[in-house]
This record gives sequence, C-alpha cells and structure tokens, in this order.
Amino acid sequence: MARTFLHPNEALELVLNNSEDYGNEKISVLDSYNRVLSNDVYAMNDDPPFNKSSMDGYAYKKEDENKNNYVLVDDKIIYAGLSEKLNIKSGECIKIMTGAPLPENCDAVQRVEWIEEKKENGKTVINFTKKEISNNVIKKGNNKKSGEKILDKKLLFPKDTAILAGFGYSSIDVKKKINTAVISTGSEIANIGETLKEGQIYDANAPMLISRTSALSCNSKFYGKVNDDEKEIREILSKALEENDIVLISGGVSMGDFDYVHKKLLELGVNQIFHGIAMKPGKPLFFGKLGKKAVFALPGNTVSAFMTFEIMVKPYILKCLGIYYDSGYIKAVITEDFKRKDTERLEYIPVSLIFEDTKLCVKLIKYNNSSMISSFSEADGILKIDIGVSDIAKGSIVDVRFI
Repeated sequence: MARTFLHPNEALELVLNNSEDYGNEKISVLDSYNRVLSNDVYAMNDDPPFNKSSMDGYAYKKEDENKNNYVLVDDKIIYAGLSEKLNIKSGECIKIMTGAPLPENCDAVQRVEWIEEKKENGKTVINFTKKEISNNVIKKGNNKKSGEKILDKKLLFPKDTAILAGFGYSSIDVKKKINTAVISTGSEIANIGETLKEGQIYDANAPMLISRTSALSCNSKFYGKVNDDEKEIREILSKALEENDIVLISGGVSMGDFDYVHKKLLELGVNQIFHGIAMKPGKPLFFGKLGKKAVFALPGNTVSAFMTFEIMVKPYILKCLGIYYDSGYIKAVITEDFKRKDTERLEYIPVSLIFEDTKLCVKLIKYNNSSMISSFSEADGILKIDIGVSDIAKGSIVDVRFI
C-alpha cells in the first residue's frame, strides 16, 4: 500500500500547534541584542524630556521674531547636558548647541549660519540675516509621550537596543533562550578540517543549523557527527534529549537500510507527530515530541535540511518565543519558463530575486538537486510551486520569499 504524505500546510499547522513556552528572564539591555521581548514595551518618559534645540544657533523669544537685532547674552553658552536655569529677556538671545535644553521663556532658535555678529555700545549684537521657516525646536514629548508604545514584542536588533536605552531601560524582560541540540549522522560525513577519505563528504549541515538557530535566540550546541550505528545514534539522541528543549538531527531519517534515526527516536519514547510530508526537497522530515521537548529529524542533503528548517523548524522556534509567524510570501514575476516532471509534491527551489523597473522578478539559477549546496551562492529567495503545477510560463506571477 502506497504511503500517504501530509501536505506541508497541514504539517506546519501540527508543528505550530505543538509549540511550547520555555519561560522568561530579566537581562541587561546591554545583553539584549538578538533576544525576544516578553511583552510590548512602553515609554517611561517623554522623548525628548525637555524642549531642545535642533540646531547650533541662538535661542530667543518667538514674540521677538520680527526684530532684526538681538543683544547676545555673551557670558553663557547653553550646551547639551546643561541643567542651569537661565532667563532670557525680550530682545536678547543666547548661544545654544544642538540637543541643548531651551531656556523656559525661549521658543525659537536661529541657526548659526544665518547670523552676523557686531559690537554696539560695548555689547555684542546678533543680526538675523535670513528668516527661519521653522522654530528649530523639538518640543518635549514630540517624538513619543510617556506611556506610548515604543516596541512591539519582537526579536531585538541593534536599533532596538538603542531605543530601550534611550527611554531609560537598563534591564528588560525577554524570553529565555531555547536550548537546541544539533546532530549530524552518516558514516560518509567528515568533520570540517579533516582530510576527506574515499567516499566521504564534509558536514555542511551542522554549521548551517548552528548559525540558523543561534540567529533565532537559541543556545545552540553541536553534539558531533555520529556514524550510521544504532547504538551510537541512540546514545547521542538520549543525551541530547535529556539536555535540550529542541533536538535537530540531520540524515538517517529516510527508508534506507542504515537509516536508524526514526526507529531510535520511537524507542526513546518520542511521540511521532508526523514522518514524511509532500514537500520537495524534504519529504522524509520527522517531527515528534517528548513531553515539552521537540525533535525534528531533517533530511541529510543540505538544501533539503535548509528548506525544512526554513519552512518547519523556524516557525516552531518563533512560535515558542511568542512571535507571530508570517511566511512572508510575496508576488513576483518569473523571467523565464519553468518545467518539472514530479508534480505530486509542493516544491521549493532556490532562486535569485531582482528588481527590474520597480518590479520584483524571479531569476532561475543552476539547481540540479538537493545536494547542490553551491546553488546557495546565488540564491536570496525561495520559489514555491504548488502540487499539480508542472509548467510556469515566463511572465507569470509566482509566490516567493526572501531568505
């Protein structure tokens, strides 16, 4: 009897429905890059917290703006960080630096480039040579008012850490990092740096999976390469399951004589959610749970491992971190004809995405099979081809996503 494989959309739904919350912790904002906020974040103070100058220039009272000459208060300069309270009288101005607080009775700044300075009766007089269109003042709370949202719950980038610090946060609540194990299987696999023996290939999956999980706020640990040996595979899986929240193992999950991963996972008590999906590449993907722990057994070919991670594992991790998953598919124009013979599976192929006359276009690249990792050198996107589609004509609108 022919084996029935899940549609990738059904498989993804099962993956997301089995996500877990691994908890929160408070950390320093200095350590918050690439961490995920536990909640939305709100301003603790107005931004800016005072009326400030947006220019180097001369602060004065707006009611005096039709005057041409202003007597300079020449024994003071207002610089950023000055806390002294100053009183500027009508007809006077004072030199002020960018970002410095305005005196309470001033509400405009004349830029330094548009003035002339002269001496009259022993006083310094500032003549405004050109009328300002703007007051050149950033008012208190103009950017954000206290209590307004400044960040949605999200993965934090360097700009976000600047926002947190700028609003006075020294520490922040984030999701705990997810402990993730990465295992490579296959007697044909050689570790990076080793000399290849006859019949061997280098392990490209482990570095890829370590980097992908680390970028998603995971504590990623490589448990090494294991040969196609039942005892070795069981031992390393047992250790990884004991120590981690997620286990990613590549290779040994198909139907071959030496594919022991599936069998050993079941022996260790992992509950199979599914094994095999109607996806190319990535058909033999296994997903299971052991309590709150998740196991993804990925295909051994690197393109297959990458695609199954991108389509299935990444959404799981994001959901566990409390981030809404958006597949990110957008419409683009394919620039040449595409044909395929196998239409029984939903296929994902690496492509190049380029803009031509403001339109997003899909350029096919050399890609023969899922072991062709060199195709990634040109790829910055994925083309999705639905089940039953064999031909796509040049100029057709297709679904793509950036990677």
